[in-house]
Amino acid sequence: MNSNNSNNSEIANAIKIIESVAPDGYGRMLIPSETDSELYQQIEFALQSDSRADFLLNQHGVNNLFKFVERMATHCLRETEFLPCSHAAEALELLLWQPEYDEHMILVALALTHDAYERLPEPQPEFDGKRLPRFSKAWDHFFSDLDHHKSISSVHFRIGEERDGPRYICYW
Repeated sequence: MNSNNSNNSEIANAIKIIESVAPDGYGRMLIPSETDSELYQQIEFALQSDSRADFLLNQHGVNNLFKFVERMATHCLRETEFLPCSHAAEALELLLWQPEYDEHMILVALALTHDAYERLPEPQPEFDGKRLPRFSKAWDHFFSDLDHHKSISSVHFRIGEERDGPRYICYW
């Protein structure tokens, strides 16, 4: 087997995991969870790939990544740490490589990530623009019209209190 076929099977396996690893109710599970770790490993693999465009996901996979963004923003909200916010950005990078992504859902995910990011203590770390070029472009665009985007997206998520702490609740 040549390395190209091996790489293709690794990509196919990563796609399969992203599309199937999250159980029903993933969005409401305790944070962090083993599912978060498994999804993040596949996101990392995809971002290290030579061609991110090879990671074409079905709707279930896309939904899992949006739930991952929501969960990482919640983790950032609870712990005031940049790392979960960075994980959300990495998932968004992969979502932005999908050929027909839902712009409204991307906007909500950006607003969620922005809200969590803005709650971090100063100085806030920067996202890696070279590693996350599509996310960086979307992030810059989001900031260029922040008032407009915040007003649109503010009705699409709220912060609720649950027994394990505050949690973002999205209306995708």
